Amino acid sequence: MTRWTPLVIRSPLPGQGILVALVLLFGAIPLLAMSPVVYRPQLLPLQAIPVEQNVKQHTAISVARLERLKANTQRQIEQNRIPPDIEQFVPEAYQGQIVRSLPLALGDRAIALTFDDGPSPYTLQILDILESYDILATFFVLGQVISSYPEVLQRIVADGHLLGNHTWSHPYIVNSEAEAYREIEPTAELIYDYTRVRTQLFRPPGGYLNNALTPYSARQNQTITMWSVDSFDYFLSQSEILDQVLAQIHPGAIVLLHDGGGPRHHTVAALPQLIESLQQQGYEFLTVTELMKRSQAAIAQTPDSEEF
Repeated sequence: MTRWTPLVIRSPLPGQGILVALVLLFGAIPLLAMSPVVYRPQLLPLQAIPVEQNVKQHTAISVARLERLKANTQRQIEQNRIPPDIEQFVPEAYQGQIVRSLPLALGDRAIALTFDDGPSPYTLQILDILESYDILATFFVLGQVISSYPEVLQRIVADGHLLGNHTWSHPYIVNSEAEAYREIEPTAELIYDYTRVRTQLFRPPGGYLNNALTPYSARQNQTITMWSVDSFDYFLSQSEILDQVLAQIHPGAIVLLHDGGGPRHHTVAALPQLIESLQQQGYEFLTVTELMKRSQAAIAQTPDSEEF
């Protein structure tokens, strides 16, 4: 009986005696089998599902919704909210090039905020914040989530922001041109179907350049848009995100943030304070292509400027 004495002494709660009696009567094993099993959630990598399977799945569930959104797009065209086709051209000098930051004229403190892995519900909160500060940004979107949030994608465009291609399934390793095609082109097609935007901006997942995505996108005259300021917002807290960006910020910077790919409440919470802190330092917020144009103008006005 000494085996069960600690149970009685430690827990004076009503019904504890019944528990002890059940253990004595039926043994511990059946009672343990009644205990709930706790499963720890596991985060799956974005590229866990093959592209072909994802395309087939999204095609099956999204045909009706795609038609509805195309009709919505047509209404927006007719209401002059968006033009029939939006060509988001980048300056020729940057086409097929890798860009991390952009040189500016002395005293010019322009930067570009960019957001990866959306659209998602967090994108709407970010769009509200950007609208409240009258700021434009650039969003690099994933093809496999576009069909889940097409209205969000349309609002990005309607608010005047730029879209970039961030592949279909966010793979870090792409070994062939055929794989690169399947990652980039279906995403570009969905972007166009929902928004009429033809983007020339591409961002490789994780910033990995040593795979087939980079040469493929370069041959399409896309600008491989990297970053010079990493917020690390995919694992830092609100205050740490702010400190990280402010410690790295510089004129001509392209800032990496995230609006999808996981919980982004820390990014949403940090964004207003980040914008205000940068505004206090005299920074101006541009889209990536506008920052390119600003940089190109500065280089053209610089004597004996070298090609970049």
